[in-house]
Amino acid sequence: MGARPAGPLFAAALAMAACTPAGGLSPTRAATAPVATSPGLPDAATVTASARATSIAASWRRIADIPTARSEVAAVLFRGGIYVIGGFGGGSVVERYDIGLDRWSRAPDLPVSVDHAMAAAIDAGDGAGIYLMGGNAGAPIARAFVLAPGASSWREIARMPNPRSQAAAAVLGSVVYVVGGFDGARLVAPTYAYDVTTDRWREVAAILTPRDHLAGAALRGRACAIGGRMLSLTTNLAAFECYDPQRDAWVRMPDAPTPRGGVGAATYGDKLVFVGGEQPNGTYREVELFDAATARWSRLPDLPTPRHGLGVVASGPVVYVMSGGPTPGGSQIPICEALTLQ
Repeated sequence: MGARPAGPLFAAALAMAACTPAGGLSPTRAATAPVATSPGLPDAATVTASARATSIAASWRRIADIPTARSEVAAVLFRGGIYVIGGFGGGSVVERYDIGLDRWSRAPDLPVSVDHAMAAAIDAGDGAGIYLMGGNAGAPIARAFVLAPGASSWREIARMPNPRSQAAAAVLGSVVYVVGGFDGARLVAPTYAYDVTTDRWREVAAILTPRDHLAGAALRGRACAIGGRMLSLTTNLAAFECYDPQRDAWVRMPDAPTPRGGVGAATYGDKLVFVGGEQPNGTYREVELFDAATARWSRLPDLPTPRHGLGVVASGPVVYVMSGGPTPGGSQIPICEALTLQ
C-alpha cells in the first residue's frame, strides 16, 4: 500500500472553462440522425456544450494504492467496496477496496484473463451481484460472469449475442445495458440489454454514434454513453448520448467539453463526472461535470495523476479513480485518488 498524504491534494471551486483536448487535437465525430427530446433529460438543443460556472466545490485526496497496478480495467461499487477487475497487468485478478477502512483485499479471481471488459453491479434482489461482460482475451469475447454476494467463485451466465470489448455498461433496475465497443473487426452499433432475473439478452435501439473506449453511466433513468473514439487515438469524440428504455430510443445530449477516449464516468444524483482519457501526446487531466438539472457542463479540479484506462466509481458525493495508465498505450500505475464533491 502506497503512502497517503494527509488532507486534500487539491481544492478548488468549479471554474468557467472552454475545454479542448491536450495537444490541440480536433477530433472528428460521426454523423448521426436527429432524435426526439427526452422528458427526463434536456437534450443538446437545450444548451451548448461549453463549460459553465457553478457554486459547487470539490477536492482531491490520495487513497491507498491498489496492490496490482493495471490499466484498461473494469470497476464497480458493491456493498461498501469498490471492485477493480482484470486489465492490462491484472489479467484475472480482482481486488476490493474497502471504502471505510481505506484498505485493499483480494477477491475471487476471474475464470479468464481479460482486459477492456464491461462491469456492472446490482445491489439487491434475486440478481444481486457483480457482473462482468465481454472484454478482450486475446480477441473480443462474448462470455459473461457473475460474482454473487458471499460467493467464492464467479459463475458463467448467458453469453452476449456477439463478442465485444472496449464498450461501456450501465445498470437500470435489473437490466444491464452494454453499449458501443469493438467486435474484433468493426465498431459495434447494437445495444444489448441483459436482464439479471431471466438470464437473457435482447437487442435494443442502436447507439447513435458507434465508438470504442467510451464511458458509461446511469443518469435519471437513462443509460448514458460519453466520449470514446473511433479505433484511433486521433479520433477522440465528445459525443454524449443517453438511452431511454421507456421509448427504446437514444437522446442526444450536450457534447462533453473535452473530446477523449479511454475515459471513465460516474454519477451522483443528477451529476455525472467525466474523468481521464488519452491522445497521441499524453493523457488528460481535465475533469468535467454534467449537471442534469441545469443541462450544463462545468470544470472540476484537475485529476492530480492524469491517466487513461482507469476505473471510475462514485459512492455518494465521492468519486474514486482507480489505477490506469499514465502514458498512452499499455502503461500501468497503482495510484488511486478520490474527489469529494462538496
